[in-house]
Amino acid sequence: MSNYPSYMSFFLRSYSNVSHQNFLVHPASSGTLNAHRQLQFTLPTNANLHLDKSRLVFSMSSVVQTAATTVGRLAAAKSIIDRIQIDAGGVSLSSGCAATAVLQQCIDNMRPLDEDPVTSHVEFYRKTSGINAQDLSGVTEAYSKDNNAQCFAIDLGTFFKSMSPNLLPTAILPTIQVTIYLSGNATVVSSCSPVVSTPTVAGLEQATYTIDNYRLMVSAYSIDDGVFDQTIATRLNSSEGLEAMFCNYESFSNTFTGGSTRVSSAASSLDKVIVAFRTNGFDGTKGAVAVKGYNNKLESGLTNATKTLDQPLAHGGAKFLNSNLNFTTPTSLLPSLLSGDGDSDNWAKQPNISIQVNNIRFPSYDARLGVQSYELLKEAFEVDHTLNQSLVEYLENRCQVAYKFNLPGSAAMRARSGLNLQGSNSSILVEAVGDKTGLLTTGNIMVFVESSVVLKIMPGKQLMVIS
Repeated sequence: MSNYPSYMSFFLRSYSNVSHQNFLVHPASSGTLNAHRQLQFTLPTNANLHLDKSRLVFSMSSVVQTAATTVGRLAAAKSIIDRIQIDAGGVSLSSGCAATAVLQQCIDNMRPLDEDPVTSHVEFYRKTSGINAQDLSGVTEAYSKDNNAQCFAIDLGTFFKSMSPNLLPTAILPTIQVTIYLSGNATVVSSCSPVVSTPTVAGLEQATYTIDNYRLMVSAYSIDDGVFDQTIATRLNSSEGLEAMFCNYESFSNTFTGGSTRVSSAASSLDKVIVAFRTNGFDGTKGAVAVKGYNNKLESGLTNATKTLDQPLAHGGAKFLNSNLNFTTPTSLLPSLLSGDGDSDNWAKQPNISIQVNNIRFPSYDARLGVQSYELLKEAFEVDHTLNQSLVEYLENRCQVAYKFNLPGSAAMRARSGLNLQGSNSSILVEAVGDKTGLLTTGNIMVFVESSVVLKIMPGKQLMVIS
């Protein structure tokens, strides 16, 4: 009945001798870690690992020296990752992307909903902790590490999530090592005033953080039907070998001097360029940033009697971001700033942003920050709705632009269809064009270049990475 649609057809697929098991992988060394340190894991061998389900679990606490002047508030748990490096038998599969926390924020901003708040700490705990319902008034957010307790779980980034096939047989690969480099303190912890009602006011010192009890949870499958292993062996021993594909990122950070920045790429399949803007001083000793449009002074969120959390989805309450992960339009003409007559039309005065690859403009017109850039952003990420709830939130808290160069659905089709820049170190220019009234040229601009990379696996566990 193959000529009929699935809802009219009778069919069944059967796979025999399938088993599933989960493993807890311990790090190469243990102990309390803080900012800019690293942790390393060796993945299980001779297993079909479901990479997308791998999770780093750990406990984390913020630390301050003078509790009377500063309290620490943790950002999203995944902000601890600055870079993840993947090596196999001495071959670098992925050297990782610096400022992964910023890249991940760019990706998360494109989700229609936040991540699961139970283990991700995606919500800012202003008054009441979602881990233990503790009253955080005047105290730093910290959690027990006793009994190997863990309160956070995060995925391992784009390599693990985008590898295709995602059920990867490690028996045909050399031993895989995962090295995680931790972010700086300002990315992970907001340094807030002890006054619980004003978390946006900075304390007098930079809060720090520690992590403990870090382990890697991995999911593995076995398919002992004889066919799966034989198919892989036959393809592996052919002249072409096996080909897997994953999404790779390069990052570039610069000051938006003169309203432009230039980066380079030699990718054989340039899929996307992502740009995020941050204000000058974003990485200093900062309090949290209130997300525009939320009820950030909601009284129930400041009253601990009922243990009310601030989560907007559940309670119509407050929402805050770490200063390092707050993206703001690069202009002094912020939409929320009132003009003389008490009405702001600054949203209509945003700069035009142009992306050029080898002097060719993408798009063919200068896209204004606002509705135009937002629609291009959704197209680039292939979504119909994002985490933004208003235009002012997009411009002042999640201001990023992106342009897509590959075919829609390429990742799902396991197809490389982006711009081929091989053979030359191609120039990518991002600049503000047209009317630059109010343009801020002292802020930070982050550029992420996304490309499709091929991992070619040959007999004898030989590897070739084609970027």
